Amino acid sequence: MAVAQISPEQQVMQMGSGYWASMVLSTAVRLDLLEGLAGQPGSASQLAAEHGYHAESVVRLLRGCAALGVAQEIAVGVFALTELGRLLLADHPRSLRDAVIMLTDPGHWNSWYQLEHTVVTGQPAYQKALGVENVFDYFASQPAESERFNRSMASMTRAFVQQLREAYDVTRFAVIADIGGGHGQFLGALLQAAPQSRGVLYDLESVVAGADAELSALGVLDRVEKVAGSFFESVPAGADLYLLKHILHDWTDEQCSKILERVAAAMKPGATLLISEMLLAEPPALSPAALMDLNMMVMTGGRERTASQMEGLLSSAGLKFKRVLALPGPHQLVEATA
Repeated sequence: MAVAQISPEQQVMQMGSGYWASMVLSTAVRLDLLEGLAGQPGSASQLAAEHGYHAESVVRLLRGCAALGVAQEIAVGVFALTELGRLLLADHPRSLRDAVIMLTDPGHWNSWYQLEHTVVTGQPAYQKALGVENVFDYFASQPAESERFNRSMASMTRAFVQQLREAYDVTRFAVIADIGGGHGQFLGALLQAAPQSRGVLYDLESVVAGADAELSALGVLDRVEKVAGSFFESVPAGADLYLLKHILHDWTDEQCSKILERVAAAMKPGATLLISEMLLAEPPALSPAALMDLNMMVMTGGRERTASQMEGLLSSAGLKFKRVLALPGPHQLVEATA
């Protein structure tokens, strides 16, 4: 049986209504409806009764989930999760539950609504949407949203770290410093693969203060030195490998130059810098990172960059661009030395 081809008009409408899918998924996750299907298929009316929700609306929402492929209706009003849907469960080892919610939290949702403002004025959308000069000031004032943001970053790190382990040998470095490393999920996962190495976790005081639970869970707390500070002011010296994972895309070229200058000043002879970003293809080639570049424009005032742009930033900071390592996913590794 031939599969019907959708028309160009349908394609355009699917793109235009893309936010429908975002809201269907995040609402089903926020309301714990998918968690209710974790163990076995469940009745939508029973789920509604358990939570005190409107029964017919729950049925219709779950049918929307089925249309998106995260659930299936196996009998009238009875739903089961698909393998895709299991990625939205809290206990899945590669769970994206927090990430899906984060994308419709006020910080992201309201900022993206102001994309037109950014395109017209060049000013970051979040400034108009959230009323702050620095988006991280907004997150500091919204602890629940900030914690969900941190958890979502950690969840996306889990798949990435395995790719990095397979592509790059970190065991040869005695001291690994993760600059802007959050709660240490990335650094800790790398140290698990490098049992002879020690780590330095560097981030703001308010961030590293909450890292013990993550580092303990990974079994590396006794091998990590936590250092508080701002990478615009200084970076801990003496490490053999410095990591900048998804840091530079948050900032302007001028700000990135300052960060890289601080890293360069801290690097001893022979030290290595490893940067992880979604590199843009060199124009005019089509780039899968173009939408993430827009997200950075909206959410931080930063940007994704091409390999040549990254090389220029490194050179201006006194660092030597060595190579780009492609990973199976959307991210690449940029290796540089002092």
